[in-house]
Amino acid sequence: MKKKVISVLLSTAMVASLLVGCGSSSDNAAPAADDGAAAETTEEAPAEEAAPAEDAAADTTASGDKFYIYSWNTELQERLKFVTDAHPELADRIEYVNVGDSAIYQEKIDQLLQTPDAEDYPDMIAFEAGYIMKYTNSDFTLPVADCGVTEADLAEMYPYTITIATDKRDGSLKGVSWQACPGSFMYRTDLAESILGVTSPEEMQAKIGSWDDFLDTAREIKEKSGDATRILSSNGDVTEVFKSNKTEPWVDDSGVFHMDPAMEEYMDVVKVLEQEDLTQKTTTWSDEWNAGPSTDAVFGYFGCTWFLHWTIKANCGGAAVGEGTYGLWNMCQGPVPYYWGGTWLGATAGCSDTEMAGTIMKALCCDTEIMTKMSEETLDYVNNKTAMKTLSDAGKGAYDFLGGQDFIAVFSPLAENVDVSWMSAYDQKVQELMQTQLDAYAAGEKDKETAIADFKAAVADAYPGVTVE
Repeated sequence: MKKKVISVLLSTAMVASLLVGCGSSSDNAAPAADDGAAAETTEEAPAEEAAPAEDAAADTTASGDKFYIYSWNTELQERLKFVTDAHPELADRIEYVNVGDSAIYQEKIDQLLQTPDAEDYPDMIAFEAGYIMKYTNSDFTLPVADCGVTEADLAEMYPYTITIATDKRDGSLKGVSWQACPGSFMYRTDLAESILGVTSPEEMQAKIGSWDDFLDTAREIKEKSGDATRILSSNGDVTEVFKSNKTEPWVDDSGVFHMDPAMEEYMDVVKVLEQEDLTQKTTTWSDEWNAGPSTDAVFGYFGCTWFLHWTIKANCGGAAVGEGTYGLWNMCQGPVPYYWGGTWLGATAGCSDTEMAGTIMKALCCDTEIMTKMSEETLDYVNNKTAMKTLSDAGKGAYDFLGGQDFIAVFSPLAENVDVSWMSAYDQKVQELMQTQLDAYAAGEKDKETAIADFKAAVADAYPGVTVE
């Protein structure tokens, strides 16, 4: 019955939000309310004029009731153990709900947010970067300051992780992350030496320091390997790199669509990769793609912190030096710095216990001691500069999988250079629309001008309230 106390006030706020969304432009629409709206969930930006629920939040107090935390897999659940180890009094109250499928996660959350009297209404929810702004730029989430998280608590975080979770309407921070996910280029050291004569990450970086250099090196690898090796497995392997290097959002604060020059370069690079047969032409995350790290057919991958441990290492064909390709990898930045993924945690407008929410946020995402331990035990690259420096200085970053290279020392400066000023609540759906046209262009089915025109038309159709020129 804990939600009954706030149900009337919060329901009023959500009804106001829905009324604002009805008949208005898509950037004012509330999260979908029914099963039939699942497809709309990823297309709509959050309600920006919903009646605030501050009074409801202010009325919530700590109790012995269950505290519901929602996510789509077990990762957050496993990390919460570090919180309950430090705060055992919270263990019995946390009710972790694993929706089990990231594809339906938003639909589930959107339905729950509009049923504030439900016993299983979420107190906290996890967000991915692709859609976080849908929730943080709305009245369905609380500023972390309302949960007791202070500026001092945020001092060790990488700046981009704060920018991503900041409500653009008023500048309030709506979520915090325990991890940072800068990206790099991960490559086979034995192939680099035998094919290119490269013997260090510095030499490798010089070979791929720009996209022109990268494509030239791709051609060299194909030729000198006797057509046996390609620089990448899939054309899609460059997607996250280009997404992170836009200079402006797809849709600006005035509701105007922009085709960023970086996206045109993305189209051109992918077409060269496709037309010149410079990748293995697999599909990202397919069985064939996953098999690549254990063979000599693929030279390298663009990957981030989690990718290193749970994708490349997991698929290298061994578990120790001398097995498969274990130990035969290194990292360098690649053509440009970028980031890939991450999970944020935020409190909902109807959070039943904001003090408990703050305790969880501060322990998981701000406490240097806890985060140092978490990183050492899980290999997470945590969102805490001091924690990562401490581990690197102690030699904990030296990784046998990378031939002894310090993965922390590589990722740390890259994390500082991540720029997310281009992000918007439209990113996930617009990127999907672009991919359709990019594939047609790369395959030679459309010229560039037609592909861009068709892309813009698709955006205009998906978002009638957006101005597409």
